[in-house]
Amino acid sequence: MTDSLQFKAAMARLGSAVCIIATDGPCGRYGITVSAVTSVSDDPPSLIVCVNRNSGANAAIKENGALSVNVLSSDQEEVSGVFATSKVDPRERFNTGDWVVSERGNLILNDSAALFECEVDKAVEYGTHTVFFCKVTDSHVGASENGLIYHGRAYHHIRPFE
Repeated sequence: MTDSLQFKAAMARLGSAVCIIATDGPCGRYGITVSAVTSVSDDPPSLIVCVNRNSGANAAIKENGALSVNVLSSDQEEVSGVFATSKVDPRERFNTGDWVVSERGNLILNDSAALFECEVDKAVEYGTHTVFFCKVTDSHVGASENGLIYHGRAYHHIRPFE
């Protein structure tokens, strides 16, 4: 069986899109940077979002019951850094980036590469994380085709191949 350090080293080689998960509601406003987002199905449109149980966002997502998945464009690395650190108060994180509230009440980062507005359908505790199964209520494709990827414990900017 693999040990934790070896597992983390191998996972660092698995590049993934950088996303900010944002939630707002009775439990308040919270946002975090994650790379553990993937599609489940297109019928119905649904995503899996994995959040560490020690994160303040975990309880907020459970209580609020809704979230947005903001897929970052390559020029939003600074926003990712702010939402990734515990050194910035969760209420102050939304001062970085151009945030608006959607018609559904979700927090939306303008100029993101893509956006998914979601309702939490199910939360499953597994290991150190909660796996949120989310129904996508709306989605948008941003104008930027340039993405922000996390690979090898570093950010990488991707652009369409020309």
